[in-house]
Formats: sequence, C-alpha cells, structure tokens
Amino acid sequence: MHVFRVFALPLVAVAMLPFDTRAAASLMVDDASITDAGRCQLESWGRHTDAGAEWTAVPACTFADTEWSLGVSHQHAASSTQWALGAKRVLRDIDQRRWGLALSAGVGSDWRHLRGDDWGINAPLTLALGASDRTLLHLNLGWARTAGARGRTEGIGLEIVTAPHWSLLAETARDVTRQRSSQFGVRHELWRGASVDLLAGRVHHQRDGHWITLGFNLASAP
Repeated sequence: MHVFRVFALPLVAVAMLPFDTRAAASLMVDDASITDAGRCQLESWGRHTDAGAEWTAVPACTFADTEWSLGVSHQHAASSTQWALGAKRVLRDIDQRRWGLALSAGVGSDWRHLRGDDWGINAPLTLALGASDRTLLHLNLGWARTAGARGRTEGIGLEIVTAPHWSLLAETARDVTRQRSSQFGVRHELWRGASVDLLAGRVHHQRDGHWITLGFNLASAP
C-alpha cells in the first residue's frame, strides 16, 4: 500500500494499536487527555526502522464525552497493515486539578481479518510537576491480549517545555510480549493546534531494533 493511500483512508487511527501501549501522536505512552468535545484531530507519522518503513495516520473525534478512533498502520517491508478501533474517556481532568486520569480500550487485528483478535485496556495517569505546569509526567498501566501473548503493559513518559513552541520528549514502555522500548526527541509547535515530532528510539536488547520517527499532529480549531 502506498503511503498516500494510507493517509487518505477515512478515520484512520491508532498509534500502532491500543493493545501495544502506543499512544498520542508518535509516542508510545499515552496521556490522560482527549480532544475537546465536538472536535477532531489527526496524528500521523512515518517511522524508519532497521526492518523498513512504517506509516501511520490517527484521526480521532470526541463525542458523548468519549474520544473515538478507527485506524490503520502499514509496515512496508512486511506488506502488513493493521487496523484498530479505540475509545478513550477522561475520568479526572488535569486542567482542573494537578493530575488527570483516563481509561482507554481498543480492539484490532491484521487488515485481512476483521474479527478483532487482539484487544487491550490502558489507564493513563498524568501528573503536573512544578507550579508552572511546564513538566508533565505520564504513567500507563494496562493489560492486553494478542495472538502470541497476553499480560500487563506499562510505560512512563516525560514532556518538558524548554522554550516557546519547543518541548523535550522522553519515554520508555513495555509491551505485552515483555519487550521494552525507549525513545527520546523534540516537539515543535508550528501554530495553535499543529506540531511536528522528531524522535529516535530503540528496542532494548535488539541489535537491529532502532528507529527514527517524524510525526505531524493537527487539531481542529476551537
């Protein structure tokens, strides 16, 4: 599938599928927030790995106090396309307090099979560190099942605003196969509701488990 066909699919979503602890934008660790009610956003990225290129697009819209997503992620080298349907709801809003809590769930599988064999749940917790709210700590704890494994998923991420329109990103996560991955990078805000991410990451204890990610995030204007 050509990259432009992936990005053109309607309501395409999922940061590499919910049960793999993937999350907001090109990140692996989710935060405890959703799109504003009645609004939509598009999170998309390309990732170059040692095995080849991956392309993902993630539109999401919020209604009935829940953010809904339906999406596709394509791995070019393996000619593999994954889909997933996700839902996320905020239980405690961080904008009103010093910490926020959400609950998300997802189901998906290979594009050629629509049975939804893989599924998972995740509880993102976000803490505002310091009085200025320039540093956010994200903690994830979940449970997932795939065709080859089942068990706990977890992750920890950090966002630090270092300058106007610039943030540092760092995170590490363990997926359902107990494989741990980490990545580090920057986010630049282009204008209100639009930003780009540049990230470098690796799968621990794998010599060929490195990647570079370029992401683009766009939210509808309030």
